[in-house]
Amino acid sequence: MARQAQNILPGLPRKAAKLVVAPVVREPILHQQIAHTFRIELAAPLRRSPHGVIWFSIDIAGYVGQVPGIRTSRGIVAGVPDIVVLNGPQAAWIELKATDGSLSPMQAIGITELLGNGCHCGVATSVEEALALLDAWEIPRAHRIREL
Repeated sequence: MARQAQNILPGLPRKAAKLVVAPVVREPILHQQIAHTFRIELAAPLRRSPHGVIWFSIDIAGYVGQVPGIRTSRGIVAGVPDIVVLNGPQAAWIELKATDGSLSPMQAIGITELLGNGCHCGVATSVEEALALLDAWEIPRAHRIREL
């Protein structure tokens, strides 16, 4: 016997409840949310946490610009993940994506190269996923934020 689907929003007709969808958090907003969380859980960007962890963001989203040759000659290339977390000599890289986003070919190549060099790499689509990556990589944090 098939189970009857429950109305996820009491008081709304079943058809209306199916239309309610959470908005997709775009990457710039997600980046701000995770940066704010890392300030709480680790330290200010490029400042050592009490556990010796340093993090910072790299934003090269519009790297093509007016003079791409000059920028790429300086090593500013597509595919570099958004956030770097340094735990002693270990580097961890986090690429941020909206839930409807996907890695570009250059991002996939970059992550493959970083993994091949012994770095930790992951993709986060939420603050919870970013914190889960830190925990999976055993990067010490304050644990001020528990469940969101």
